[in-house]
Amino acid sequence: MTVQLPAQEAIYRCGHEYTNAPQGKVACVRMAALPSVTVIEGTRPNGAAQAARTSSDEGTTLVPAARTKTDEAPSAQRERDVQARVILMQELEQARRQQVHLQQASKDVPIGQAPEKVTALKAAIERNQRDIDSLQRELSRRPVATNP
Repeated sequence: MTVQLPAQEAIYRCGHEYTNAPQGKVACVRMAALPSVTVIEGTRPNGAAQAARTSSDEGTTLVPAARTKTDEAPSAQRERDVQARVILMQELEQARRQQVHLQQASKDVPIGQAPEKVTALKAAIERNQRDIDSLQRELSRRPVATNP
């Protein structure tokens, strides 16, 4: 089913993103006409048919007849958390080594020569720093492994 609605505001295409409020993106292009959007009707999951209705003071709710997740031992989840944390720490260390390498490479470029190389190195340093910041945020969200 294809539905076309008139846009109330201008729509911009910024790379693979469509937005009505581009923020500082030079590569944004105003769309003359919106591409058609295809909406595919969803289906109900199989578990919904097996759900039982229960009544409470707050109203009627659906309670699944069977749990969708398997009841895993807490030790298995703890092991996955430890593995995820180790992987994140390895990626962070690799990103830090890459940052040192990029900074050293930018110092080795002669001043005033190869401006495109300097620009590319600065962009790589900034991108790598964002990666480091993201990895540090993700590590702060991960639980620290504790022995039971």
